[in-house]
Amino acid sequence: MAFQVYAQVYPSTGTAWVLPGWWDEPLATSHFDSAADVKEWEFHHADIVFGSMLDAGINRQTVAVGYIYTQKLDCRPGKQTAWLSKQAHQAGVDIEDGFLHFAEDTRLAVDKPSTGLDYLLKGKPYHLLLVRNGQFSTARLPLTLQPDDEIILFSSYPFDALQLQASVTPQIKLNMTNAQGNISGWRKAEVNWEPALSGVFQEQSAEVEPKLKSLTGQLLLAKPWISAFPQYQGRTLNSGEKGLAGGLKTWMLKLQWPNETRLKALKIRPWLELDNQQLEFPGWEAANDVNGDGYVSPSEFAQRKNTDASARFRHQARLIPAGHMWPGTCWYRINFANEPFNNLRASWYREDWQRQGLSGAYNDDMAKLLGRNQFTVISGGKISELPLQAGTEEAASEYALQLARFLLQVKQTTHTHWLAANISELNLWHYSVWPPQLREVIDLWLREHYLSPAMGLQRMQRSWDSFALAKTGDKSLIMATVKGGRSELSPSSAQAWLRDIETGLALYYFFNLPGYTYFHSWNQSYIYDSGNTTLRNWYRQGVPKNWVYQPSAMLEVDIGRPLAVPKGYKVVKWENKGDKVKSTSSAISGIPIRPANWFWLYRTGWFGDLPSEGVMARLYSEGLVLYRAVKERNNKGFLLAKPLRVSLPGEYQRVNYDGSLGEPIRYIELGGYEGAVLKRVPGT
Repeated sequence: MAFQVYAQVYPSTGTAWVLPGWWDEPLATSHFDSAADVKEWEFHHADIVFGSMLDAGINRQTVAVGYIYTQKLDCRPGKQTAWLSKQAHQAGVDIEDGFLHFAEDTRLAVDKPSTGLDYLLKGKPYHLLLVRNGQFSTARLPLTLQPDDEIILFSSYPFDALQLQASVTPQIKLNMTNAQGNISGWRKAEVNWEPALSGVFQEQSAEVEPKLKSLTGQLLLAKPWISAFPQYQGRTLNSGEKGLAGGLKTWMLKLQWPNETRLKALKIRPWLELDNQQLEFPGWEAANDVNGDGYVSPSEFAQRKNTDASARFRHQARLIPAGHMWPGTCWYRINFANEPFNNLRASWYREDWQRQGLSGAYNDDMAKLLGRNQFTVISGGKISELPLQAGTEEAASEYALQLARFLLQVKQTTHTHWLAANISELNLWHYSVWPPQLREVIDLWLREHYLSPAMGLQRMQRSWDSFALAKTGDKSLIMATVKGGRSELSPSSAQAWLRDIETGLALYYFFNLPGYTYFHSWNQSYIYDSGNTTLRNWYRQGVPKNWVYQPSAMLEVDIGRPLAVPKGYKVVKWENKGDKVKSTSSAISGIPIRPANWFWLYRTGWFGDLPSEGVMARLYSEGLVLYRAVKERNNKGFLLAKPLRVSLPGEYQRVNYDGSLGEPIRYIELGGYEGAVLKRVPGT
């Protein structure tokens, strides 16, 4: 259970930032003199940070929960994989055990392949190093090489074939590895060279330089090829690649040419095939590797015991949720059933959070596990480590349970009370693959894009889950966006943007539970930072995003704390799969919840307990919040609806975006999908 912390910046609620960073010098306001001033302002205007202020000292002065994605590691290794590689060597752990693998040849549907897959599909080396006159530099092809030059190819995975375009065939040596994991020397590799298939170098056409040869070299691996740290004879073979500096073990080839040579292209022959929106993975079968050296040699391959598994190296069978990754990314799915690897990863989070001054972290994409929303299996799909089939509810459920156990281990290792998860609109009580253990291990929930101006009454009346999470003692960041609002209809209108922001805060105040909820306001996108606005995400460019999106002047107006429904008003009802209870209730469908105390100021067109149109309200000790909507969400026409006048349960003043108060009123006019925050007139 998370500690209960009450709001400190604003009187009526807590606030948060999501992934701040990349501060810009403002170009269209005199409020700030520099990017540093913007960062300082952000530090003083939120109670919690989802991400980091990119300064350990500042992070330690607030509650900063960093970003984690425990169910994946990147295909191209980064800082975390490099650290794990080093620690795994020291602990005697096989890092390959930390990944899930297909047990059989598998085809996945990939409608929109991410460009991040190019790292594997195009066989890009992890790094290319030019050694010239004893000096190291990054090899940037094309390149003319002298007879004494050397090219060292670094790969983050073992391979047995490479492809190149050069004027002369090279001599190749493989790294040898000592007990310390460093390079002990180089051994000559036997290579069968053949002309490369047409189309291999489409991006570097040989027609420009007709004397170049396009070749494929098949390495004849007589014994295991073991990865090594880039240390050789007291020197580090590196020219600035952070992964190599961070401890990543790689497989290295040294290429030398006897004569001056033109080298235009050099890559690893890919083992994955993308064809007709299908990605083919080879499966791994340990029995096919008869001598157990980690490589299925040509002779072993010809006599495979399991012909449904064609991987030559185990890493080739790693699970990749192809077609379901963010643009520009490539991910491997993690094996949570391997305790030695779990121990290393939990230690990574402990050290990484201490280094950054973080209180904890939030796990992104918690619903993206092993189900169909990640793997669309056409054939195959059996997983070695579960064993279940990818793309099924059974695999997703078991994986969620394993994830819960690992997150509990992370909490125990780091001693955090701020373990968070991003679940967006997902109702955990409706998600069948989510076990209670996963819900119980989380302290804080990020409800990304949970509120929007045109979310509608039905969505509101089904959003009881935040009150259920609070009942368990958990906290929630509830994000309001302008998606689907007036600013989409009139992106250059200041009034449209400000009204959307005002509506977002009004909607949030319906869900506000002091001490348990935090408010964040954003634009239509899922890209977060602290930079300046553009004409795509605000009505004018050059002002800090968080400064304009957070209605700080409105938040400074104290509307007190939520109260019970005033006498004489009908209570709004919650709806859960046909079950209906009043929003004053303490349970729905047997699930304990905190009372919300929403009520109707106006409603019409009843269909059961869901009106076709209405004005909801929630009373505060010093204010009132309202929202007018129709039943359905995102009805563009309703944004243009004629204003509706409704009476208020007392005398109030409207709180404007700039924090000013309107004239005292006993009624208000609201447009379609419009919310309002009101301040009670003193003494009434």
